[in-house]
Amino acid sequence: MSQLVFTIFLSATAVQIGWWLVAAWLLCRKERAREDAPPRPVSVIICARNEAPRLRERLPAILRQQYSDFEVLVVDHHSTDDTAAVLAGLAGEYPQLRILQAKTEATAGKKEALTQGIAAARHDLLLLTDADCRPASPFWLQRMAAKAGQRTQLVLGYGPYEKRPGLLNAFVRFEAAYTALQYLAFALAGLPYMGVGRNLLYDRSLFRQTGGFAGHTELASGDDDLFVNAVATGSNTRICLQPEAFTWSEPKTTCRDYVRQKRRHLSTAVRYRFVHQLALSMLAGSQMLHYGLAAFCLLAGIHPGAACSLLLLRWGLLTGLAFPLTRRLAVADLRFFFPLLDLGLCGYYLYFLPAAFFPKKRPLW
Repeated sequence: MSQLVFTIFLSATAVQIGWWLVAAWLLCRKERAREDAPPRPVSVIICARNEAPRLRERLPAILRQQYSDFEVLVVDHHSTDDTAAVLAGLAGEYPQLRILQAKTEATAGKKEALTQGIAAARHDLLLLTDADCRPASPFWLQRMAAKAGQRTQLVLGYGPYEKRPGLLNAFVRFEAAYTALQYLAFALAGLPYMGVGRNLLYDRSLFRQTGGFAGHTELASGDDDLFVNAVATGSNTRICLQPEAFTWSEPKTTCRDYVRQKRRHLSTAVRYRFVHQLALSMLAGSQMLHYGLAAFCLLAGIHPGAACSLLLLRWGLLTGLAFPLTRRLAVADLRFFFPLLDLGLCGYYLYFLPAAFFPKKRPLW
């Protein structure tokens, strides 16, 4: 029995070490030179509900993008604050801004509003972001659009969270960076499985080919990850990880708000393709087994020296890889805390696992 336990621990550790080495190599290697696509007109689509302060503060940076031909279409999803007044004021200053009032009553999530925005967009190349997002530079649109070509119909961007004081913020930013590490590395390996609506570009033809969000309209989430999971392939998808193409978002500042957000996001995981569910489960499972069985082996005296060595080996590897990875993912201030935050992910998995199988009542937005 003790030998079986140690063998499982050894296998889980091997999976973890292999994963981190491959993921770091994929993200940090020099990108293969590929000619940028010629500029195409782009429609930037933002769905907003009661986001007046954020639109006032952040929308001008999107409207001032350095790009030859684009529009910014804001879908007002039945806001009850000053959103309409803020948008009207900005429209007078920026002719590229268009405002669309959602036709249906406010529904759970933003799929209906986004569907209306996609139908109303003047251009076929669509770049999605959120009202609380701020592009990292005036070249965000340019960098994302340059990745789209004749074969590339889907571009996965990255949206880190802004730094705030406190442990919660550190974990929120780490978890977002680790999620990005997963979906970007998988995409580079030819297995794209998700993207984030904070920074996502695709051709409208993809949306029409799959019937939009028809397969998961009952879920509040899924307008980004489930859509990508349905349409992305190794040949039609690229990533954009240039710092100028990031979008920075406001993080949740209370545990209650963060838990609510993650419950909503994780409710879509059981809808992923089986191969993606299997791969992600293997990564999370091997991580929890690595820590759990390491503790068990040390406490039960099962090859304690070897167990301690393997635990330290993985932590040492994480510490070393943290330097290039945290720079690449714009969380360099967390590099020395990488192993501890990685351990915290195990508690995160255990706490949120039920959310994937037993989602609560759908939130309105």
